[in-house]
Amino acid sequence: MLFSALKKINFRGTLKIEDSSNNVFTFGSSNPIVKIKLTNKSIERRLFFNPSLYLGEGYMNEEIVMKEGSIDDFLNIITASYDDFVKHNRFFKYYELISSLLKPFHQINRLINSKKNVAHHYDLDEDLYKLFLDKDMQYSCAYFHNPNISLDQAQIDKKKHIINKLKINENMSVLDIGCGWGGMAIDIAKLTGAKVKGITLSENQFLTAKKRAYEEGLNEKVSFELTDYRNENKLYDRIVSVGMFEHVGIRYFNTFLKKTYNLLNEKGVFLLHTIGQRGKPTATSPWIRKYIFPGGYIPSLSDIIKQSEKLNLNITDIEVLRLHYAITLSKWYQNVVKNKQKIMKMYDGRFFKMWEFYLLISKYSFINMGNVVFQIQISKNINNLPITRNYIYN
Repeated sequence: MLFSALKKINFRGTLKIEDSSNNVFTFGSSNPIVKIKLTNKSIERRLFFNPSLYLGEGYMNEEIVMKEGSIDDFLNIITASYDDFVKHNRFFKYYELISSLLKPFHQINRLINSKKNVAHHYDLDEDLYKLFLDKDMQYSCAYFHNPNISLDQAQIDKKKHIINKLKINENMSVLDIGCGWGGMAIDIAKLTGAKVKGITLSENQFLTAKKRAYEEGLNEKVSFELTDYRNENKLYDRIVSVGMFEHVGIRYFNTFLKKTYNLLNEKGVFLLHTIGQRGKPTATSPWIRKYIFPGGYIPSLSDIIKQSEKLNLNITDIEVLRLHYAITLSKWYQNVVKNKQKIMKMYDGRFFKMWEFYLLISKYSFINMGNVVFQIQISKNINNLPITRNYIYN
């Protein structure tokens, strides 16, 4: 069944597949060229019925083995041909439809669940993240004026871009929702003099953020708290949330947007920085949901706009960052490969393959599968910022 379906696909590249009986099938005729080995009949069947789950799982478990070419090229070919596979596989098309309908039930992010879901990913050994992130440990999309600048500089530029967009000054109070290891909150305080509070559900990130603020002598300007955004009640001049909305869950979008809007004072502005889908809403990959981000969901713009309309929010600016995250992920992947032995020593070979697959499938989701980054600016009043975007770049 799998090979019959693959014959109908117009591959961008050449994919050679050796089955469990050592028969070799070739699909496509252009570069790049890769060859994989499927080690048993079970993985052949599972790939036909649910490639979204079993491609990654098969690679982790060495049921899919690279024989020629790289995993990078392999995932490039696969993701570029994904829509064609869905089109020619009626069973999988129905699976995708049902999965999309059930997506609200995949994201049970009540207060009691959210901390557990966050811990699954963000409370891994901090030394792992130090091996592939920038010096400031920004675990979100960087901002590349050109693709050749360093990861460190691109993350600095991302923070400056957000600070400029929010027009923060020293007399303001700022809330950072999903503050990570504290880099954004600390830089806001250092660059603007504003008073900043960062909140997170990750115990590891919270402890590191507090330590960093203390070491930089910023305790009077920056504070951190281990808490859910739903517990916050103070009013702020500015709110920023970078890379956290993806963990809110579609059932809670209205709750999140209503809460953040209500936390703004009358002159307040909120910037939401989130991965998004440029097309119609679809369900989260079951592999990502199982191994990487339980409870996660990447919103379409319509998902966000629909809720903002219900709440009558003032959306004052939307910027779409298209390939910035693909470049970021590419640089993270290069760092992971450089540190392969260290990561395998910390965990094992299966974990390394999982992390490798995660970074690359994410990279190609931005290149081939329609993912982007949205920066959405929401203002309590329409006059709270200049009426053109020129102020961001001056």
